[in-house]
Amino acid sequence: MAQTVTELLMVAFGGPAPGCCERLEICPGEAYCFVSGIFGHNEARRERIEEVVAHYRELGGYSGLNAYTAEQADALTAELERRGLPMRVRCGYHHWQPYVRDVIAGMTLDGVKDVVVVVMAPHQSSVSWDLYLRIVGEGIEQAGEQAPQVVGVIDPWWNVTGFVDALSSRIDAAAEAIGADLQASDTGLLLTAHAIPQPVSRTAPYCTQVQETAALVAQKLGVETYTVAYQSQPSVSTIPWTGPSVEEAITAFAEAGKTKIVSSAIGFLCDNVEVMYDLGIEGKRIAGAHGMAFTRAESVHSHPSFISMLADRVETKLRELKTAS
Repeated sequence: MAQTVTELLMVAFGGPAPGCCERLEICPGEAYCFVSGIFGHNEARRERIEEVVAHYRELGGYSGLNAYTAEQADALTAELERRGLPMRVRCGYHHWQPYVRDVIAGMTLDGVKDVVVVVMAPHQSSVSWDLYLRIVGEGIEQAGEQAPQVVGVIDPWWNVTGFVDALSSRIDAAAEAIGADLQASDTGLLLTAHAIPQPVSRTAPYCTQVQETAALVAQKLGVETYTVAYQSQPSVSTIPWTGPSVEEAITAFAEAGKTKIVSSAIGFLCDNVEVMYDLGIEGKRIAGAHGMAFTRAESVHSHPSFISMLADRVETKLRELKTAS
């Protein structure tokens, strides 16, 4: 058995990758299996499932989220090594392989006893941050008595300089690519996060944190006026979701006389299909219908400022654990 060590576990949502699905033999493709799994393979949600699957198929049928997260893990590993803090970083996903429970089972076999969790979500709610921590707990319970124990969770970073700097850098690059001046009156800055049900938003700091991230990004960019919108709401729902929607925000920009829009999905860490479709395809289409130019900034991915910030967080947590022991 391997030597006992402390390891990092990056937990993310996951996305469909080619051929990697436990239920593929009974599903018409990876995207369908992935999306129907999110909805609990619920026949009553078939219309919504087909709607989202169509977005995946339009973009090739797969998501780059897992690959981007693995790149973030590699970059964090290299930065920690550079700082004299060699640690293994493993990635586990909620909705695709390697599932969190399987990664924890692998840690158990390798003799890992202590794990520090990195929740790959910048803003906190019961359907993201809290959920990821819960599935880690469930994975530990399933792994049995020899399973590693969570000794720390990396503090959230929605308002931390490294994250804000990475977002701002990506937005600057996007604006430059279309010749947009973010301080000019003809340009609108659109900052988005995933919509959540309004009942959930009333019990979590999610929307407050999104607004704070947006304000800090705008301040960094020197932009006084910007719009926060929420994307990926279901087209039909019996419960209200957070808004305004991307379409409503773009329409408001048009009514205000904007001719260019620079957008950034500040609630996401990777260019997943939701980001690429809701902004890159739908956002661009809606803006074009109003005669406006539209661009989407790249997500933070492995931006050096973002990775350095994560390493700072890990270093601080390890120091706290050493002091407490």
